[in-house]
Formats: sequence, structure tokens, C-alpha cells
Amino acid sequence: MTNESKNPLFDSQKEKSGSQTYDKYAYQYHWALYKILSDHSKVNEYAVFVELHEDVVISNSLDSSKASFEFNQVKTNQSAYNTYQLVIKKKNGKSVLGKLISSGLAKPFTKQISSLNLVSLNNFNLELKTPGVSLSNIRIEDLSVKQLKDLEDEIKKELSISALPTNVQFIVPELSEKNYQNDVIATIATLIDNLFPGSYCNSLEVYRLLIDEINRKGKVTYDFSKWDELIQKKALTSITVTTIINQFTNIKDQGKIESELLMICEEIGLKSIQSKKLKQSFGRYQSQRLSNKSTIQMDTTKFFVNEIQKNIDNGIVDLKLLVENVNTSTPTKIKKQFTSSIELEGAIICEYIMMN
Repeated sequence: MTNESKNPLFDSQKEKSGSQTYDKYAYQYHWALYKILSDHSKVNEYAVFVELHEDVVISNSLDSSKASFEFNQVKTNQSAYNTYQLVIKKKNGKSVLGKLISSGLAKPFTKQISSLNLVSLNNFNLELKTPGVSLSNIRIEDLSVKQLKDLEDEIKKELSISALPTNVQFIVPELSEKNYQNDVIATIATLIDNLFPGSYCNSLEVYRLLIDEINRKGKVTYDFSKWDELIQKKALTSITVTTIINQFTNIKDQGKIESELLMICEEIGLKSIQSKKLKQSFGRYQSQRLSNKSTIQMDTTKFFVNEIQKNIDNGIVDLKLLVENVNTSTPTKIKKQFTSSIELEGAIICEYIMMN
């Protein structure tokens, strides 16, 4: 991915007043943060944009050629949405559902939209196919035949389309209306405990940095033709989230890791200066490994771990020889991440220690 990569979301934004008065949309910003934090450990990478074509847009990749997008319109209305409020009542000629659908209608990125989600804090009053059930995520196929027809007939008239898009969803958020700040902080604490069991973290400081970052990015009203510019100026990414979490987390057994590294330096016979250089390389790679959730980092870790295990299974007991063997078998696409042989060796040793 280069700076010249075309931005698949490049198009004039439908409105920019929301970005300029972001303080009025505190729940929306917190919901965006809550959503990505809740899914952080389940996905490889992501980017979230607030006030870009929709209230919240989530990309499932940092690679523009692979990305698909969730479009989310977030509502804090005081009553459950019914058919009238969704498609009959109009504001500036558009209904609530019509506005959501039009944000992804006949756009350059239309085919990359995985879902069009109407997120309503106070539920939906819609007739479902199965009577008596209560769903927090209502898909088109969950609606009764009559309910679907009522919505579809109105949308067809409003937008002059042939059918209601099948990727429309009606979502009731888990994030509470009154305590959303505490909910997000609690989610951060739970996430870090799952990632690093037994470690100490400053969840409040992580929250402050993340909410400040997403608020700052949400204020940006410029359009960007290049994807990398959009990511840099407008998105909160999985890489940034991971970096901030690691910055304020005291990972358990770090002392044990450093002690093992010291023993390895002695085992492979490094002099003081060489040992210091390896420790520095090790530290840089470990920090990157923890903070970078990109596909290339995951592929790098997987390759090193597999090669190390292969050497161990083949009876290699000399650590220096093991490192040399893995170094020799490392493909160019992985090697080019490292500026020197000592950087590569530090990475291999890091993966060796982390897998034990």
C-alpha cells in the first residue's frame, strides 16, 4: 500500500456540520469506540471513521484493495422506531431509512458496503417473521412479509429503487444511554485482561487517549482522494488502538522475558556491545509485535514460529544454529522489514522466547 493508493471512499461527504459540532454527538463517538473495542481481539485490522458519509463507517482492512465497509447511522431517539418514523415521516424530503440507504446508493464504493445499519438506542417497533422473539440485530430476512412490504413500498417511491437493499440491518446497541463513558472504560479493562491476563493497565488513561483521538479525527471535514491520507487524517485504526493499549499496560512476566534474553545472549557468546545491540533490536521488535495488528506482522510471527518449531522437531539444540537456520530460510518479503541482520536476529529470538 503506497501513498498513491486510490481512496475507495472518495466522494463528497453528505454533510459536515456533524464534524464541526462533534460535542453534540458524544454517544455516537462513544458507540464507535465501543464497537471497535468489542471486536478488537476478533479481527486482524480495522479503521473507524466518524462523520464520513455516515455517522460511523468501519473498514475491515487497512488495505484499500481488500476493504469492505459497515455504514452505521446512530440514533438516540426517545422512542422505538416504527414504520411511520422509519419511512413515512420526512425531513428535507428524506426519511430516516431513506437517508441511510442513500448514503451508499450509486456511489463509487457501493459494492464494498457490507452492511447499512440503523443503530437505535431505544429499539424498533417492527413486525418480525417469528412472533414473540426479541432481536438486537434485525436483518431483512427477520421481518414479516407485511412489514418488509410496507418498508419497501415507501423506499421504492422515495429513492426510485427496485427493492430494499438486502444488507440493511436494524441494531439495538449494547452501550447504555447514561453510562456510556463507564461502559467504554470497562470494555477497555476487559479487553486488556483478555489480551494480557494478570497484567496491570491504566484503563482510564487508555480511554482518554482513544476518545481524544476519535474526537480529533471526527472534526476533520476535508475530503481525501488518497486512501493513506484518509487513514492518517480521518481514521482511528487498529494499530493506534493497540499502540495506546500497550503503552499503558504493564505486561506480566516482562521481567522473565528480559531474564531469558540475557541468558540467550550468554549462550550464543555475545560480547557486551553485541549483547546491547541485540537487546535493542529485540525491544524494538517486541514493541512492534505487540502494537501492530497488520497482516504482514501476523504473517511474520507465524513464519518465525513455524520455522523455529520445525528446527526444534529436527533435533536442533544449539540456539545459535537455530537462529541461523531460520534466518537463512526467511523469504525476502519478510526480510525487507528489517534494516540489518541484528534486527532480524532480534525478531527471531523474540518469537522463540514468546512461544515458550
